[in-house]
Amino acid sequence: MRFLHTADIHLGIVPDAGKPWSKERADAIGAAFRKILQDAEEKQADLLLIAGDLFHRQPLKRELKDINYLFSRLTHTHVVLIAGNHDYLSESSSYLDYPWSENVTFLTASTMTSVYLEDINTEIHGLSYHRPEIREPLYEGCRAPSDGRFHILLAHGGDALHIPFRPSSFSGSGFRYVALGHIHQPQVFEEIPAAYPGSPEPLDRTDIGPRGYIFGEITKDKTRLDWVPVASAQYIPLSIQTDRNTSTSHLLDIIQPHLDQHPGDIYKIRLTGFRDPDITFDLDLLQKAGRIVEIVDDTEPEYDLETMEQDHSNDLIGYYIRALSSGEEDPIRKKALYYGLQALYNTESR
Repeated sequence: MRFLHTADIHLGIVPDAGKPWSKERADAIGAAFRKILQDAEEKQADLLLIAGDLFHRQPLKRELKDINYLFSRLTHTHVVLIAGNHDYLSESSSYLDYPWSENVTFLTASTMTSVYLEDINTEIHGLSYHRPEIREPLYEGCRAPSDGRFHILLAHGGDALHIPFRPSSFSGSGFRYVALGHIHQPQVFEEIPAAYPGSPEPLDRTDIGPRGYIFGEITKDKTRLDWVPVASAQYIPLSIQTDRNTSTSHLLDIIQPHLDQHPGDIYKIRLTGFRDPDITFDLDLLQKAGRIVEIVDDTEPEYDLETMEQDHSNDLIGYYIRALSSGEEDPIRKKALYYGLQALYNTESR
């Protein structure tokens, strides 16, 4: 039995709202989901598992109609899904009475239920969120019966506010696969077997690294899992070391080749090291160079301590330099010295 497992698609979200590329990122999320459905068709997968948060918020009926049409075009694939904490089933949710295509099963109950798909001898167990937070460990003690069927658990959560559990707790539970959702970072636990596929596209600046879905196969003796990349872009952290000679123009020359090499990716830049005390980097200018969602300046001013001590030999600055410069070289002491000098100079200039 071959299956695709995805979760945390978050249709309707607009990543990096207000940035020039935010609409393109929102469109990419929809495109990634359509690519997963296309792969399900091309691979003739028996089953598509969606472990919660298909939508970023309560879906509209027209949105469900569009999704259902895509599901209905699958010629070989059963679709089984649950609601997560973002698209939870409120009392007025459009999910509740939607007439899904015959190949789609939505496990809408707030307690554990299941559907048995006889043609693939597979039973899928799961529950849906009916509120945005569930602090009870609802999956605790879940066990699959020994009845010759392939049993799969759909489980959304894994932190204190969203059905707390540890993936290791499913070890020995009898499930041939545990399809997890809620954590956006891909994680595969082959020994259980279980996996978080992660969000198919990165949703914000914290979603670092490649994105994709799980393609698996369950046979009589084993469960095989492969992680398949699908995202069109990544958030990439870039750390740049500076020194006294580094200027804003120099930083632009360092950053630009990265932006040119990966034009679709989005960068989080962190400046570290030292800088000339008399300059401040123009972060607004750097931000306009391309798809840069964040620039953090962690640089410190590098002072010519010997000259400064001579110029301030009889005042507080000179005394402070001598007090913190004595003893062994210590990075923490050096940082305290530079921060203190900056504060003293700011006080002196008022």
